[in-house]
Amino acid sequence: MMKKQVLFLCTGNSARSQLAQALFNHLANERFHADSAGVNPSDIDPRVFDVLNARSINSNDLYSKDYSDIQDKHYDFVITLCDNAKDECVIFADEVNQIHWNLFDPKPLDGIEPFEKTAKDLIERINLFLLLNEDENTANVDPSSFFKLLSDPLRLKILMLLGDEHDLTVTDLKNALNESQPKVSRHLALLRDTTFLKDSRDGLWIHYRLSPSLPTWILHLLQTVRLGNPGIINAEKSRLKASQLNAKP
Repeated sequence: MMKKQVLFLCTGNSARSQLAQALFNHLANERFHADSAGVNPSDIDPRVFDVLNARSINSNDLYSKDYSDIQDKHYDFVITLCDNAKDECVIFADEVNQIHWNLFDPKPLDGIEPFEKTAKDLIERINLFLLLNEDENTANVDPSSFFKLLSDPLRLKILMLLGDEHDLTVTDLKNALNESQPKVSRHLALLRDTTFLKDSRDGLWIHYRLSPSLPTWILHLLQTVRLGNPGIINAEKSRLKASQLNAKP
């Protein structure tokens, strides 16, 4: 299996990008490998090794590299870590995914703490990057289409309810949303036809659930919306529970 290649690019390749390379390769699975380089490289700050050694992370492969020496190598992702590197006249092919993380430079500050802070920031960002990019066999969803779907409050609440309840019928959703069945069915059909939902029949009932092929970034975004707005479907969940209790013999 070909590994996805990641390049961390900074000005000096002496602190942030070196930490990023070592931390990424420590955290990543076999699908990824990271290098680092600088547009104007300088010696690695010794505090980089102190931070990595404290975490028992291998730093043997670290050395300062000039971007010009590796620019012919193919990278799937280029992540710039400072505005200077982002603004340098480096032009990448359209198929290279470009990301910018503007991290503060710990080098001018005294002590180890600024480097620890940078490492913690990188660990958080790298873990999120790996979480959202580890899946290959998922539906290819256009972000514009996704946010257009989310712009309707009813569809957003349908997705929130299915995220909580996992499996609901049209009647369940009609009762929870306090809307007519034809209106709910229209929205469900749109979500199903755009691959966000899967349906299955059980006798007379059609059950809906979130598609198992949804990309991780969409699932993560839906979870973030739900956790950041915990009351968004309070009324809907209360109506759903009441309707389910009333339906029991």
